[in-house]
Amino acid sequence: MKKKNQPDKSNPSHDIAACPVWIRHFVGAVFILGGILAVWALMQTGTSGEDTARMSAMGWGQYAATIVGNKTTALWHAALMTMGAGVFLWILTSPRWRTMAAGRICAWMLILIVAGDALWLSRHYIKTMPMSVLEENDVIRILKSDMPEHRVALVSQDGFYNFWLTFVFPYHHILTMNVTQMPRMPVEYKRYMEAVGGRALRYWQLSAVGYVLAPAQLWGQIQGDPAMKDAFEIVYAYNVAPAEMGVKVIPATPSAPGQHVIMRLKKPNPRFALIAGWEKAGDDEALQQMAAPDFIPFQKALVAPEDAEGLPEPTGTGIVGQVQMAAYRPGYMKLKVSSDRPAILRVSEKYDRDWRAWIDQQSIPVRRIDFISQGILVPSPGLHEVVLKYAPAKKQLIWQWLGILICLGAGIGIIINAKAQKRKADAQALP
Repeated sequence: MKKKNQPDKSNPSHDIAACPVWIRHFVGAVFILGGILAVWALMQTGTSGEDTARMSAMGWGQYAATIVGNKTTALWHAALMTMGAGVFLWILTSPRWRTMAAGRICAWMLILIVAGDALWLSRHYIKTMPMSVLEENDVIRILKSDMPEHRVALVSQDGFYNFWLTFVFPYHHILTMNVTQMPRMPVEYKRYMEAVGGRALRYWQLSAVGYVLAPAQLWGQIQGDPAMKDAFEIVYAYNVAPAEMGVKVIPATPSAPGQHVIMRLKKPNPRFALIAGWEKAGDDEALQQMAAPDFIPFQKALVAPEDAEGLPEPTGTGIVGQVQMAAYRPGYMKLKVSSDRPAILRVSEKYDRDWRAWIDQQSIPVRRIDFISQGILVPSPGLHEVVLKYAPAKKQLIWQWLGILICLGAGIGIIINAKAQKRKADAQALP
């Protein structure tokens, strides 16, 4: 005979009613989210052909089908995992199952499924790399000697060059003007390269390049170009041989001439420079001027119209004053600047609205100049301290942490409620 107030374990509806309202709502929300993801995945499956064609036309080419396929698979995966999580949560929060061994089995099954899923997915994103491929070699030592005052340019990004660019150079904090190969180049890079890239020397000067890595045959081409033959010198010739995941650098010898070279610009332009002259120029006008045969780099800064407000009249042209680096790390620069007149500090760094600048601890805007570079107005003569810091908005990070905290709180609440219900059921079962 059932005791008074003892839960009726034979009635499934009592399982739902016995749970707190917020838990029922949470479990219901998980099912609703799973349903939304399933509908989204179904719609994505139906329009995958159109999406592939659209992305291919945007410049993604053969990668479009892979991208759309991955998106469709990810949506179906998210829908199934969310619905599965909802089923397990319903079981684990049900008093009918909590007092049975099946509840513990379900809990362990959920843990194993999530762990197995993470392990299965990780093989697509994580691949171990031996540290030997990142070891310093002769090429790295030469390039590091010029950091961070100048950048490195790679004429080719095929083969081991792209591997160095993607893994080895970032590991050793070697700055490059190249970006890792991707199926679709960012729009601003594409426009900049189309306009200025045809004049390689000017392109490298505007990017504050100190060394150029290239196949050896490029040296012969440079020697045949009157405009470039006196601008470079070879500092190192080498060959490469396969080694594990990377390559081994082998110095050139008379019997094995170097197939690859490091060339140094004899007079590289500075990465940081105070420029006395400036003028407002739209994007098309700025690109046209920088590509013109008579354009002289660093004579004046071409300021984007949206960033030209508040600029005083310039008092000269060319590089003035001095700039000294006081501290540097990725995303942070501290500079000591001195000038006898107002000037724009040109920083050979891609403009991004998330960069912040301070002069003598006073916030000052970072302006877009020369189409793609950064500029900071130093409004008064004298000695100043300039700090630049990359500080992106934290809104997305806050939302991510909020979601994690909500899930963590829900999990803790479920565990506490489960223990409370178990104690209540045990007390009611006592004679």
